[in-house]
Amino acid sequence: MPATEGVSRAVDQLPSMIGYWDSSLRNVFANKVYAEYFGIEPAQMVGMHLSDLLGETLYELNLPHISGVLAGGEQQFDRTLIDVHGAVRTTAATYVPDIVDDAVVGFTVMVVDVSGRVEVERQRDRAIRLFRIAMEHAPIGKAILTVDGRLLEVNKALCTLLGYTAEELQQRTFRDLTHPEDVVIADEHLKGLAEGTLTSVASEKRYIRKDGATIWVQRNATVVRDDAAGDVVIAQIQDITARKAAEAALERQLLLDDLTSLGNRRRLMAELQSLRDTAEGTSVGVLFVDVDAFKSINDRFGHSVGDLVLQAIGRRIMDNVRADDVACRIGGDEFVVLLRSARSLDGVEHLAGRVVGLLAGPYEIDGTEIPVTVSVGWSWEPTVNPDRLLKMADARMYSSKRA
Repeated sequence: MPATEGVSRAVDQLPSMIGYWDSSLRNVFANKVYAEYFGIEPAQMVGMHLSDLLGETLYELNLPHISGVLAGGEQQFDRTLIDVHGAVRTTAATYVPDIVDDAVVGFTVMVVDVSGRVEVERQRDRAIRLFRIAMEHAPIGKAILTVDGRLLEVNKALCTLLGYTAEELQQRTFRDLTHPEDVVIADEHLKGLAEGTLTSVASEKRYIRKDGATIWVQRNATVVRDDAAGDVVIAQIQDITARKAAEAALERQLLLDDLTSLGNRRRLMAELQSLRDTAEGTSVGVLFVDVDAFKSINDRFGHSVGDLVLQAIGRRIMDNVRADDVACRIGGDEFVVLLRSARSLDGVEHLAGRVVGLLAGPYEIDGTEIPVTVSVGWSWEPTVNPDRLLKMADARMYSSKRA
């Protein structure tokens, strides 16, 4: 088999369009792919003028490159074409001049169909564009961080939330923004994401705004592995300051007595439990106050006046307790004062005697003097046992009432 025939067959097997045109723009050779693209036989292309093959419009588009290659310069350009079957293809064309004795006698054409690559790039660009749009217009804060905590990208919502510009945030790490008391756990989370022991984290934490204000956020973060460019962490940050304030208000409400604004029984038991769990060996005293014959006050003056008397007693108790003591109304006409650091039983007993006088009436309610006396019980322990403290103080209160 002649060498030229072997080369021709080899060229026919290539997936690209390959042809040769002389300096008068007449075809000398075209492989099968070239001919099939235009829907004719390779033999029919031989001698055909390039303008007849391309058509007037495409020929005019390519003419600057044709002139360039005939002037001796290699040409490379992309072109969107429609083949004989109506399919749209994106191609990358190369014209290489054939120079003999310093004169261009023709040029080789190679056209590669890059539609698949272009479509992949188009989808990639669309995905990136959609990501940018979603990030920039998201109603909550979004950020991309390195696994050591540096902020790479931030969106507008996060800038508004924290009071910084994007440029200012990109010069900081998440530690610069995190409340000092939350840095340790935040470091643990980031380390887990970086080392792979965690794939995502969700937590409530505090940030410090540029103006110094502390805000609460719900932070969700996940790690994206990328061996080529480096792993990154994608985080969503949502402001929950209002929700946390509402929760705190609700919690306070659940622990407060509606009538007197003192603590309620739930608050008292929570404080005693906390002391037992965390303050072992610390002495604690309890004063148990009961209003004598309170039913007669209600019967004589009415329940609304009785409520006002209880409020007045509560204010007097609150005005006379220390900052670290806890005053509670635990029900009806019963009050308890928790003395966090009472030194001795004698001291608590002496204080109980003073409280009897301190809370005694009369109380002036709407111009009427209401006679009031109280009975007070007490207890004290070097260690905290809530049930025993309350039972002992209650027993002494009833003993005092009987006396």
